[in-house]
Amino acid sequence: MSHPVVVIGGGFSGLAAACRLADSGHRPIVLERAPRMGGRAASFVDRVSGETIDDGVHVLMRCCEASLGFLQRIRASDQISLQEHLAIPIRFPGGETLLRSAPLPGVFHLLPGLLSYLPLDRVQRLQAARAALRLRLARATADESAATWLARHGQPIAVLERLWNPISVATLNAPVDAVDAVSLQMVLSRGFFRPGGADMGFFREALSTVFDRAKTYVEARGGVVETGNGVRRLLLDESGAVSGVLTSTDKTVRAGVVIGAVPPQEAARLFPAARPAPESVAEAVERLSWSPIVNVHLWFDRPVFRDGFAMAIASPVQAAFDFAWLRGASGERTSGQHLVLSQSAALSWIGLSARGIVDEVLGALGDLLPIARGAHCVRSLVVKRPQATFVPSPGHRRARPGAVSGVGGFLLAGDWTSTGWPSTIESAVRSGIAAAAHAERLLESAETRDEGGDER
Repeated sequence: MSHPVVVIGGGFSGLAAACRLADSGHRPIVLERAPRMGGRAASFVDRVSGETIDDGVHVLMRCCEASLGFLQRIRASDQISLQEHLAIPIRFPGGETLLRSAPLPGVFHLLPGLLSYLPLDRVQRLQAARAALRLRLARATADESAATWLARHGQPIAVLERLWNPISVATLNAPVDAVDAVSLQMVLSRGFFRPGGADMGFFREALSTVFDRAKTYVEARGGVVETGNGVRRLLLDESGAVSGVLTSTDKTVRAGVVIGAVPPQEAARLFPAARPAPESVAEAVERLSWSPIVNVHLWFDRPVFRDGFAMAIASPVQAAFDFAWLRGASGERTSGQHLVLSQSAALSWIGLSARGIVDEVLGALGDLLPIARGAHCVRSLVVKRPQATFVPSPGHRRARPGAVSGVGGFLLAGDWTSTGWPSTIESAVRSGIAAAAHAERLLESAETRDEGGDER
């Protein structure tokens, strides 16, 4: 007897699960309600320029081993370019510097960069360097904010604002006073405090290319990937276990296992009125809070930015990327330039109009890039993602369930589940692989029961 598995959601978590299942000989059915794959990491074609643009600028670090492994599995490793050594151009009003790794062991690789970090004065740099040596082994708790933890290790407000907070916002999409100490310590220990761990990887084509590779991978092994056809609700048998799904096109798909690779709010809506969502999902809906990301695309009539990317300190702008550089172009620009400004933890921007956001960005850019004051912005585009990632706030871990939902045959995946990682591509991929591993065990048990029944 065949026991198919349905995967709800065609983002990183759902496709990671589907590729793992396809590899193990199963034929997963992936159902994505949107017309495009990717979920919160989807791409779209800009009607004016014709460029394929991602909803946000997504960056991997070398420590994201599951994500890099997933790209290798689907033969998409060529889509990402990793730095040989960590090097982050830093812009701040009135100056610029480079935070880079040195060929030194352990956390010492970061010390030369910290000691030459110009947004801090000499005393503050020494304070940051001493803290870096201590924080790798310091005890952090999940119920303590990162700001409190850093203050206990001698970090004054200026160092928090100009070093640790930008790292927290860039990697956790929330400031240090909003995240738990364990989450920040994980980012620091696995990434910045380990040589090579924080080397940045940039996708050289739109993420739609990655998702197309994953779709091809699944279908080549007998699976199915459908877009524009989501799941209306789960079908449950008399015992309350999952028996299949009802799609948005009113098609019934029978399945022994269903993986819900969607945000918790969507997972909760899958259950019929007579059977509310399990506590594991309901608690995540109630207790996890979410943080927005806003991306601002600016087309200038001339080049205004010589770096491929840069982070900004003490500015309303957080990060700037040359779109052509992101797509792998090299050499100096001789005509116009398309910049992407990525604003994480953008609570103050999410309620503004597109015009208001652009005006604020253009004013701030003049302080960071004086040449931009004389350039003409010929066009702009603002892309808002109100619930881009969940906030790893103190106590949030208790609201993150594992793959097993508590409903027979229904498994959970997504960056919000209990992966040990913050809300990132890495967490999504890890969750999909974990859910697929559980699904394989359930399917094998079902096959064993059927074989035993046939023998009787």
